[in-house]
Amino acid sequence: MTSKITNAKIRVLHVTGARRVAGTERSLLMLLDHSDRSAFEHAVVCRGSGSLADELSLRNARIFTIRRVWRADPVALLRFAALVIRFKPHVVHIYFGRLEAVIAHMLGIPVVERKNICRNDYFRPMLNFRAVDCFLNRFVDVSITPAAAVRSHYIGRGYDPTAMQVVYNGVEPAPVRPSEARAAGRLRAEKRSEIGVPPDAFLVAFAGRMMPEKGVDVLLSALARLPRSIYCVIMGDGPYRSSYQRQAEELGLEDRVIFTGFRRDVREVFACSDAVAVPSYSEALANVSLEAMAEGRPVVATAVEGMPEAVEHNVSGYLVPPGDPAALAESIAILAADPEAARRIGAKGRNMATRRHSPERMARETESIYRDLLYEVAREREVKCQPTPSENAFKRGSS
Repeated sequence: MTSKITNAKIRVLHVTGARRVAGTERSLLMLLDHSDRSAFEHAVVCRGSGSLADELSLRNARIFTIRRVWRADPVALLRFAALVIRFKPHVVHIYFGRLEAVIAHMLGIPVVERKNICRNDYFRPMLNFRAVDCFLNRFVDVSITPAAAVRSHYIGRGYDPTAMQVVYNGVEPAPVRPSEARAAGRLRAEKRSEIGVPPDAFLVAFAGRMMPEKGVDVLLSALARLPRSIYCVIMGDGPYRSSYQRQAEELGLEDRVIFTGFRRDVREVFACSDAVAVPSYSEALANVSLEAMAEGRPVVATAVEGMPEAVEHNVSGYLVPPGDPAALAESIAILAADPEAARRIGAKGRNMATRRHSPERMARETESIYRDLLYEVAREREVKCQPTPSENAFKRGSS
């Protein structure tokens, strides 16, 4: 097995249950963008049409569509098994689908899984079934977490520490934009005009799924405590969008909070903003915080899970307790009151993002995990093929 892999590309089959691009899917796309194509061949299993399939098509990625009626859809699982047999991957990388991990394991394919976290079990009650979770994890060879705090969380749940690896999310550097003040100001004004924000307003940006764990309700409550000169653009979609829009109306924020829905130009909107809020109740390590830092914008985030590993308090932004609109409002007000300090914090954040979270580093570390795993699997199989002392004695006696 070792010789075959060293003389050919390593085939990796990525399995995701998503249709839309969110944080985990952005990490997958970044891995594909920066992978060593001379050594690796990638293919992706997804559920069907959507922004994820669109982005994969733009990259000319090899896509396999397996639609499922429900999570344990037996027809979908049989199709996945047939695909594994046909594609013959060296590694299956799971982003969603523990049952697919079981199938790959049964077919003798090593399994890597990306693991995020939700400490607030109110939002994901299935995580309360620790016995089930630990049982299914027996079919995973290596788990990749985006932060050391996430790794510690799963070790506390009974996971094998030797099978848990940390690979920090990567972020693309900010694109080259006009450095001349007049041109930069014009681009900023144009983007703000498109969104519907006054050119001189202090603008807070948010990007994420409209789900309870993202803390949009807390952000809106914080904005209600702030002066009317502070605006907010909320980018993203999801089942709770209409609920948050009603909350904004009830708080009298409809004239300074703009819900845009899903946007492809999130980075450009960050660039024309003054701060970025990440008010999540639970967050492994938010990609949007890294994107904001790469754009030189200060981040106000909750101090949950891996966020303190991305945002350094009073250096690249501010960390506040989750579910605390008063603390969130206070940090935003500090930035709004001192634009020069906000710019200094943003510049430090850009340097940190560039140094710690390069996409090339993320891709090389992930590829190293694939290689190390295949080496260990090959070594174990070679050991199993070695005859035992009793077998050797039997052969000598027979001869």
